Parts: sequence; C-alpha cells; structure tokens
Amino acid sequence: MHSLLLGNGINRVALQKEWLLILRELAHEFGADDLTQHLEGKPLSMFIEELSARSSGRFRDAENSVKRAFARMLNQIDPIEAHRRICDPFRVIMTTNYDFTIEEALVGPLHSPAFLAPESRYSLFRRYQAGSKEVWHLHGDAARPASMVLGFDQYAGSLQKIRNYVMTGIEVSSVTYSLSSPVKSGILDFHLTRPVYSWVDHFLRDHVHIVGLGMDFTEIDLWWLLVHKRRRDYRSGLVFYYYIVLDGHAADTPVTSLLRSLGVEVVPVLERTYEKGYLKAADLIEERIARYPDLLPKPERSVEESYTPPSRPARSSMRQAKLHFPKASPG
Repeated sequence: MHSLLLGNGINRVALQKEWLLILRELAHEFGADDLTQHLEGKPLSMFIEELSARSSGRFRDAENSVKRAFARMLNQIDPIEAHRRICDPFRVIMTTNYDFTIEEALVGPLHSPAFLAPESRYSLFRRYQAGSKEVWHLHGDAARPASMVLGFDQYAGSLQKIRNYVMTGIEVSSVTYSLSSPVKSGILDFHLTRPVYSWVDHFLRDHVHIVGLGMDFTEIDLWWLLVHKRRRDYRSGLVFYYYIVLDGHAADTPVTSLLRSLGVEVVPVLERTYEKGYLKAADLIEERIARYPDLLPKPERSVEESYTPPSRPARSSMRQAKLHFPKASPG
C-alpha cells in the first residue's frame, strides 16, 4: 500500500496571504510585534512558545488563546489543483496541517470525523473520512484547537505517546486492554483485523510519499518514526521525499543528507514555480507507485536464522565416567 504524508507546502502556494504575514498578524494580536524581527529563522513551534510565554496569566490559558487565534486564521485557504493531483492516487492521507483544505479538495464539505478512539490533546487516532479516502491529522485539527501541536512541549508529548504506542502499549478508553502497534508483531493487515489502529501503523508499514514538508528538526515525532522504520528488522515499505527546487540545481541540505542516510529516496523536483513543481511531483509519485505495486517481500530466512542447534544430550549421558587410578605402591 502507498500512503501520502502531506505538509504545508501546497497550502502556502494556495494562501491568499503570505505565510509570514499571517504569523505577523498573530503576533500583533497578542501585542508581540517585536518577536517578528527574526521570524524567518524561527521554527513555528518555538514562535508559539514565545507568544504563550509573554502572557502574564497561566501558560496553558495563553497557549489555548494563541491556538484558537491561529486556527481562525487558517480558514483562509481554498484548495487548488495541486491538492487534488497530489492526493488523488492515495486512499490513506496523513497530514501535519491543521486545516481541512485536503478534505475540501476531495469532497467539498462532505467530510466527517471518523476517530477510532477519543482524544483531546494528542492525535494517534484522529481520522476524517472524505469519500473513500482517510485523512489523518497527525498534529491535530483546527476544529479542536487544543489538539493542535504548535508548541515544543506538545511535540515532546506527541513523541512520547507515539513511542509508547509502538514500543510498550498505551491505555485507550474504548478498549479494555493495553493497545500497541500491530506492525511491531508483524501484523500487516491491521486495517482489516483490528477495530482500533493508528496512522503510525500506516507510516511504519506502507510505502510513504512525503510532499510539501520541510522536515524541520523540531518535528521530533516524525524523525523518530523515520529512524524506527529504518531500524526495524523487516522493512515492508519504502519512503520517498519530494522537494521543489526553483534555481535549476538540487543542492544537498542537512535534511536531504540525513534522509538519504536513513534509506529515504530523495526526489528533487526542478521547476520554475512551486505550483508547477507540485504538479510535476504528482507525475513522479504515479511513476513510483507503478514501480512498487506491492509492499516489499519478506526476506527469506538466512542460513544463520535457519540453523538449528543440535539437541542437548540426555542428562544421563552427560555424567562423567568414573576414573580409576592405580593404587600407590608402598614406600
């Protein structure tokens, strides 16, 4: 199966306002215009932490106010052709975006929540149904501002939740047992056999195509999953990372260098504009889907794995024979 992980890139092309202008308006609303001096060099997560920390009240209350204001500003995005072209080949779409532009591009207003388990602050099971497609909001959604992963503290909490789900299990109110990733146990048809599973399982199992996502190093949850997918003994799916290059040559960056080291196929997309670049990326995605119609075959057991040690001898045969020494002669 092939799944999509879509970032904010196409949204930024579709915005009626510049992304930085929206962030400046957010800062102005909270009386923090001075924080915008170095806005281009700040991760969004730390900018949100700055805004929240400026408040004289409780930090959590300030954070919620910032999230609600930010969610309100995200209602300005209308889908464009690139949204539809990129999303069309996939049944499972994962996104770090908080808005519902993807759902609007697919079915207009006819999308609905289809969460597999109740959540308020984190988003292991935050799924929306858009026709025949599933849209998973990895970092929360604007309809529930408290769920939006914006500050660094919530990124860390999200990673903790994901790691527990993959490694040890978590408690979920809708089931009576500890719930953990079925992929860890080699169960790859989880969407057919389990009532509750997560986008994390799609990420670990599927061929994943990453588009429009800068992979900022503050997104520690995604980096951990990429490393874990690479570390697994059996890799069932590959990862492809498409990034738009406008200046005519694909220069390596710290992000693309690290991705290659993790076994990701980095696909530079050379074009004159970002919008044309995403449309071209849609063609490159279709080529790779055709190249890998199935998940990777499970490797045959190696000689070392198939070696069976000899059975342990019976206990009686392990006894040493009694040794008889000649008597010493009288001196």
